[in-house]
Amino acid sequence: MDSFNTQYSEKVMEHFKNPRNIGEIPDADGIGNVGNPVCVTPNTLIYTNNKIDKIANISIGQRVLGHDGFYHKVNSIHKRHYRGEIYSISGRTLGETVVTPEHHILSIKANHLTYKFSSYKSCIVDWHTPEELKKGDLLLYPIPKEVINLKHIALNIEKPKLDFKSKDLPGKIVVSKDFLRLAGYYLSEGYVRTDKCKGTVGFVFNDKETMYIKDVIRLMRKSFGLTPAGYRPRHNSVNLVFYSARLARFFEREFGKGAKNKSVPQWAISLSLDKQKELLCGLWRGDGYIKDSGAKFVTISKQLAYSIRLLLLRHRIISSFLTVPKKGIHKENYCIYVKEEESLKKLAEIYGKKIKRLPKLKNTHKTWFDENFYYTPIKRISTSKYKGLVYNLEVDEPHSYISNSVILHNCGDIMRLYIKVKDDKIVDAKFKTFGCGAAISTSSMVTELVKGKTIEEALKISNKAVAEALGGLPPIKMHCSVLAEEALKSAIDDYLKKKK
Repeated sequence: MDSFNTQYSEKVMEHFKNPRNIGEIPDADGIGNVGNPVCVTPNTLIYTNNKIDKIANISIGQRVLGHDGFYHKVNSIHKRHYRGEIYSISGRTLGETVVTPEHHILSIKANHLTYKFSSYKSCIVDWHTPEELKKGDLLLYPIPKEVINLKHIALNIEKPKLDFKSKDLPGKIVVSKDFLRLAGYYLSEGYVRTDKCKGTVGFVFNDKETMYIKDVIRLMRKSFGLTPAGYRPRHNSVNLVFYSARLARFFEREFGKGAKNKSVPQWAISLSLDKQKELLCGLWRGDGYIKDSGAKFVTISKQLAYSIRLLLLRHRIISSFLTVPKKGIHKENYCIYVKEEESLKKLAEIYGKKIKRLPKLKNTHKTWFDENFYYTPIKRISTSKYKGLVYNLEVDEPHSYISNSVILHNCGDIMRLYIKVKDDKIVDAKFKTFGCGAAISTSSMVTELVKGKTIEEALKISNKAVAEALGGLPPIKMHCSVLAEEALKSAIDDYLKKKK
């Protein structure tokens, strides 16, 4: 991040913006490594490059979404037993994440914010621990930025030997706007049967949704040359049936089978915004609705719900997300609401609904977008006792990963300090630090203080001396100066061991 809170001294901000001695010394005489282990609970949901999954299920080599909006490889996975206090952080619109006290979250201390886009610029983005945050502070969430200009998808489905009904299909499926709207209809109202050599693609609509019924018939004919085997009216609904074993298997492979198992494939998440509008159109026409008072989408598929949330983020549509637990005969379901005026206008245009006089709906969630992030206030922070396994990921640059509701640094304040010694004097010092602004500033300052000092003199540099040289640190950030002192002593200790 380019700056941080104005509660810091000018010296601290100077060292953060222009850190001294950053990097490493290849032939260092001593290297110090210090840091805080940070983790989340096993059920924490993480965005990977093909689905949202529990952190306990993620494996090395998978790609996860980082705070820069791109997907990055997981280099290692850490887990440990933890017993102590944990923090539960809930945003107004995105849900809840549970973390250990030292875990850094990309956020803004909004002491004087009025929750207007223009006022956030006076506040500073930085990595904060849960202990530093409170209700009303702002969480940041990345807007996915990977774009794939996919034009075709290989069918790659062999025709069964005993399949005499299915019509021949093209070897490549064109990823057109028509096909994507059809995919949206399938994800919300479609089904497939793929038993043995039989194959059926079907769509079920309310009998009053004649426009959508005609649209699906037209799209199936245009995309695949298929016509429905007939209408099957039942209980005020219409079942459109298309016979094609290969197409049924194709839809199952790309979009899932069964309402609970449907999902938007990664290639669709990364398409251009223009094409994605058609996918959202088909989805919302099936399982959603739009009224003057707002819009709503409901699904029992967790993967589909979280994929739609990413699509809305890409289109800068403000939404709120609610998980409704199972109750009686009703399955667990996921509801997405859109009620902010500009967002509702965008969605209505995608949906194809004309709203002549849209009432002015206030942004009750007090959220907004900029080029890179979605900003949403913290609704609640609570603590509780926890005993059990906790997990963390080590991720390529930018050293972060995304839960269902917050941006997490993949480590706490981690400092690595290098020293070069000649004639018992430290002639050079460099550092590499992953952490908040105060951690970077203290690392920078300690390398300045130690240069030219003898080993004996260097050992006397305390965390208080580092903090004083920076013009002071807030009490909640004093631990950063402690880490700087520990990193220096660790490097000296490494040098002395090598010397012996």
